Amino acid sequence: MSSTTFTAEAGQNILLVARASAGAHSLDALQQLRDELVKQVGSGGKVDFEQVDRIDEGAAALASAYYDRIIASPVWPHVVEHNNRVLGKLLLALKPSGLLEIHELIVDGSEAPELSPVTRTRDELLQQLKFAGFVDAQIAGAEVVSEPALKALAADYWRLGDVAQFAANACERIFEAVSVAKKPAYNVGAAAALKFGKRSKNSTSDSDGKADSAKKAWLINV
Repeated sequence: MSSTTFTAEAGQNILLVARASAGAHSLDALQQLRDELVKQVGSGGKVDFEQVDRIDEGAAALASAYYDRIIASPVWPHVVEHNNRVLGKLLLALKPSGLLEIHELIVDGSEAPELSPVTRTRDELLQQLKFAGFVDAQIAGAEVVSEPALKALAADYWRLGDVAQFAANACERIFEAVSVAKKPAYNVGAAAALKFGKRSKNSTSDSDGKADSAKKAWLINV
């Protein structure tokens, strides 16, 4: 597993999204990350945290178009597969042109290793982001998950039966990926007024007589 350094700009509003049921070490790392980001954004910014399960279930009320940046599953283990429902809610919470950064496990190739809880490929993850409404989606980095790390995931998080066999099958085939995408430069769901120029009197008819006839025709009762 890799160690990622996160930086933020002063005045930014940032949302951290993770699974609260992660181990104590992960929760400590998440708290340390939040504390560091709070220092970086300063008094003019804010760093919030929300559980991904609450977002998925609709229990979390995220402010609309509020966050400059959202970081999902920033600390190990990155075992959450962010579905379209979660991605859609994160999209609404971002400001126009806001940045989403997702840390997620993906598989290499079109087929996942046997018994693998990780099934999403690189292309499928990018397509999911685009389908949810994000633009400029790309994989910013990917690092192979080591065999010891796979064994730890299989035993501690996925509760697989044959840990050694799974790790052998999945070795060099599961990656820790960092994907980034942006919200479009307009607020999703916003309404815009359409302006139509008024027609000139001459454009409505060839003559005043024809215009009057057209008006009378609409007033006939049948």
